[in-house]
Amino acid sequence: MQLISNNPFRILGVKANASLSDRNQQANLIAQYLKIGQSAKLDFDITPPLEPLTRTKELIDLQASRIFSTEDKILHSLFWFVEANGIDKIALKHLTGSKDIDKALSDFEKGCRGFEISSDSYSAILNHSTLQIIAYKQHKDLDKLKSAIAYKFDIITNKKTLAQIKDLVASDGINTDFQKILELTMPMVKELLNELVPSENTDKLLLDIFKSNTLIYPVLKNQVIEALLDKIDNKVNNTEIERKKALKGIYKPTILIDVPALGAILINSVKSTLNEIAELLGNSDPVYMESLQKVYQEVNFCCILPFNKMIEKLNSTNGKANETIIENADFEKILSLFSKSMENLNDVSIPIKTTILKNIEGIKGLKLKSNCEFCSDDIPALASLKVKMHKMTGFNQYSYFKNGGLELKCCGSCKNKKNINYFLSILIATLVYGGIAALTSGIFIFIDLWFGGFGIGKWWYRLIRKLIFYNNLKNHSTIKEQLRDGYEFGMP
Repeated sequence: MQLISNNPFRILGVKANASLSDRNQQANLIAQYLKIGQSAKLDFDITPPLEPLTRTKELIDLQASRIFSTEDKILHSLFWFVEANGIDKIALKHLTGSKDIDKALSDFEKGCRGFEISSDSYSAILNHSTLQIIAYKQHKDLDKLKSAIAYKFDIITNKKTLAQIKDLVASDGINTDFQKILELTMPMVKELLNELVPSENTDKLLLDIFKSNTLIYPVLKNQVIEALLDKIDNKVNNTEIERKKALKGIYKPTILIDVPALGAILINSVKSTLNEIAELLGNSDPVYMESLQKVYQEVNFCCILPFNKMIEKLNSTNGKANETIIENADFEKILSLFSKSMENLNDVSIPIKTTILKNIEGIKGLKLKSNCEFCSDDIPALASLKVKMHKMTGFNQYSYFKNGGLELKCCGSCKNKKNINYFLSILIATLVYGGIAALTSGIFIFIDLWFGGFGIGKWWYRLIRKLIFYNNLKNHSTIKEQLRDGYEFGMP
């Protein structure tokens, strides 16, 4: 409570509208006591309830400079006591004499006239609110504290009462306006609130205190929002710097984990700040949306850029090196952070959501294709096999995959198994067909050749190849895609 306990008027032991001669007289009195090693006991020490003062000559000499300008005098009088009428005089006598806070509050309240700011009530309201702030440590009533501060600023935002308090405490000074006083006072009020209620968010308290003040609230709101936006900008910029450091140099598998971790830290660090902006402006406000876009754009970079660096490495290598890269690539942190981002952005519509969705599809697509789809284990698809497929495009016309057929990515083990199935289908079809031919002494082959041009044989081979070979391939995503497009296994 430095704003009150170290108030220059208190240090001098006078009321805020004491004349210059009264202030000088008190300063001389204090100096005389100091010369004999004693401390002056002055009425306006207000001890208790305030803590005792330790005065020095240097401290006394300093006070004149603290209340030199008009704004200084008004600022410090706002958080001290003035005597503008008889009611003030009686209440201050009770306060400085008996130190009876309750009696003084009651006396001041009589002059507050329902706490409506006017020429007759402003001084009593100023004194009552100062005493209410001093008494906060006893009553701990936050609403009383907030009202007390609000009343003080209602006085200076009222042109008539501002002029009156200026005439009362700085009659010889130049004219001023509430903006100048506000600029000086607001940082001190923030410090006061931090001292008295450190557990509360000071910006929220200030906005709540001044919510009914049409002159202060809009200015304060803009200042608070700008401060919140600056916090977000700093967090985003720091994350960007750390991300660039982490991605500098050659590709390392750890960046797929470490860089997304920076994005996760960013989300957590700005969560409360974004919530404050949303509370002040609303979830659909463009300023709030822009802040979200900025944050999650950086989060997107923390996910997709390490992934892209891995792709660049893959494209510059082949064979065993590619196998090693894929085996060591862990996309779970990236996909998890993307998933969390989409969850957080569920109720808003900003451009980065579309980008994140596309990136998720791309990473999942590569993940699917980079592992063998025939295996239950996550084995890299570093081998491939060819499958013949065709699609009829007209009468006796068709399209097909050249160079041996459609290429399917798979692991080496599955390639061998599928090739065995292929040769096994030929073997079984041949054995059965040959067995039938042997049992019929070749008559079956003659009938097939003469009447069908080996049509039965072709049908039989296709059937067995489909049952043993093709049916084991149909669940591969590449095959599914071609089947949906109208392709069939084999050649016509």
